[in-house]
Amino acid sequence: MKKRLIAIFITAVLAVLSVFALASCGPKNDEHTLNIVCLNKGYGREWIDTLVEKFKADHPGYDVNLEATSSAKTLINSHINSRNNIDDLYISVGSDWMSYARQGKLAQLDDIMTDTVDGKQLKDKVSTEYQNSIYYPDRNGNLHTYRLPWISATGGIFYNAKMFEDNGWDVPTTYEELATLCQTIVDADISVSTGSGTIQTQEKVKPFVYTSENPDYFDYTVYTWWAQLAGEEAVREFTQYASAENYSQNNPTYAKLKEATQLWYNLFGNSAYVCSGNSNNDAQLKFAKGEAAMMFNGDWMYNEISNYNLTNTNFQLAIMKTPKAPNATASDILYTIGEDQYIAIPESSIKKDLAKDFIKLMVSDYGCKVFLSQANGVLAYDCQFEDADYNGDAFLKNLIETRNSYTTKFTEYPSMQGEVTNTTKMLYLAGNVNIWGTSAWRPYANLLSSATFTMDTAFKNIQNEVARQWPTWKSNLGLK
Repeated sequence: MKKRLIAIFITAVLAVLSVFALASCGPKNDEHTLNIVCLNKGYGREWIDTLVEKFKADHPGYDVNLEATSSAKTLINSHINSRNNIDDLYISVGSDWMSYARQGKLAQLDDIMTDTVDGKQLKDKVSTEYQNSIYYPDRNGNLHTYRLPWISATGGIFYNAKMFEDNGWDVPTTYEELATLCQTIVDADISVSTGSGTIQTQEKVKPFVYTSENPDYFDYTVYTWWAQLAGEEAVREFTQYASAENYSQNNPTYAKLKEATQLWYNLFGNSAYVCSGNSNNDAQLKFAKGEAAMMFNGDWMYNEISNYNLTNTNFQLAIMKTPKAPNATASDILYTIGEDQYIAIPESSIKKDLAKDFIKLMVSDYGCKVFLSQANGVLAYDCQFEDADYNGDAFLKNLIETRNSYTTKFTEYPSMQGEVTNTTKMLYLAGNVNIWGTSAWRPYANLLSSATFTMDTAFKNIQNEVARQWPTWKSNLGLK
C-alpha cells in the first residue's frame, strides 16, 4: 500500500514538474517590454525603428521587441492562435483582422478613440475615407473599434517624368489626352537599349508596362474612373452590397463599372500600347529602364525601384492625377488603397495601455511625417505636410500635391450606419463579397489572355455567379 501511495505521489510530482517545464519552454512575457509584429515589405522598416527609439525615450525603463518581417501575416496567425501569445501590437495587412475580431481575439480600442492626439480626438484624426471602417460589429451587433487603419496608399498611373520632359509630352488631364499620348509614343518609334554588358538589345518604348503577377493594380485607376462616372453617392450605395441585384446589367452603377473597365481595356487590349512583366520586379525594372513610359501601380513602387540601385539617370518617378473619364460627373475623387491593412492589439496582451501609447505616437503628426520621409508613403491620418517634410524629394512632393488635388477619397468598406449584423453588409465583413463579387472574379487577366473573352462575357459571368452564390452566402451567415 505504501509503495502504491509513493508511486502515486511521484507521478503527481512529475506531472507538476512537467507543467512547469512546458511553461518555461514558452517565450517570457516581460511586463516592461512591448512586443510588436510589423509587416516589413514595400514601405520598409526604417520608419518603425525610428518610432521605437522615440517611444523608448518617452517611456524610460521600457523596451520594445520588434519583429519586422515580410511574413508578418503568417506569424500573427500563428501567435494569435497559440495559448502563450505574448504579442502586444500588430501592424499588418489582410482581412484576417475581421475573423480575429469575430472570434474575440482582438482588444476593443473604443476608449482611445476619444483620446487627444495633436489637439483632436483620435477618431477625428483618421482620414475621412477610413473614418467609417474603424467600426466592426460584435456578436450582438454593437459596433466597436477593433482595428485602426494603417496606410492610405495612392494608386494610379505613374510615369517617367524625365522621359516626358525629354520628349515634350504633356501630362494628360483627360482620358482622350491619355489615349492620344499612347499613340504619340508609338508613333515616335523610340528605342531603348536593354540587357547588360556586351549583350545589348533594342526595345521599342511602349506607353505602358504591367505586371501579370498583380492584375489588382488595375483596380486603383478603374475604381477611380468608376467613381468619376457614377458619382460618389452611387458608389457608396453599391458598396452596401444590399442585394445580388447590384450586379444586374440593369443597375446603372454596375454599368458604369463596366464602362470604366472598358476604358482600361481600350488601352491595355492594344498590343502596340503595352508590354508585360511576369512579376512585379520584372515589370518595374522594365519601367525604370525606359521600356515603357507609364505603369498602373501603387506608391510603394518608389521604394521598390529605389532598392534596385539602378544607374539609369533617365528615370524620374511621378504620379499623375487620374485623367478625367469621358462623361465623368466628378473629377476630384480618388480610390485609396489600404482597406485590408490594420493596427490592432491582441486581446491576450497584458500591456494594452502601453500598446495604445505606441498607436498614438504612430498616428501623430510626428509619426505621419516620419512615415512620409522614411517610408515614402502616407499614413491614414490627417497631417499637414510642409516642404521641409519632403526632404527635397521630388516624388514625395508630387505625391502629396496629387493627393491634395482630390476633394473626395473613398474605399470599398460599407457604411456601418444603422443595422449591421442582420443585413447583407455582413457579406462583405465576412469576406464573401467585394466590388467584383469576389476578388477571384476580377476580369483583367482573362481579358488580356483570351481573344474570345469579352467585356460582355466578363460582366455577365460575374452577375450570374453572384446570383448563384448569394443565397448560400446569406445562409452561411444566418441571414434570412
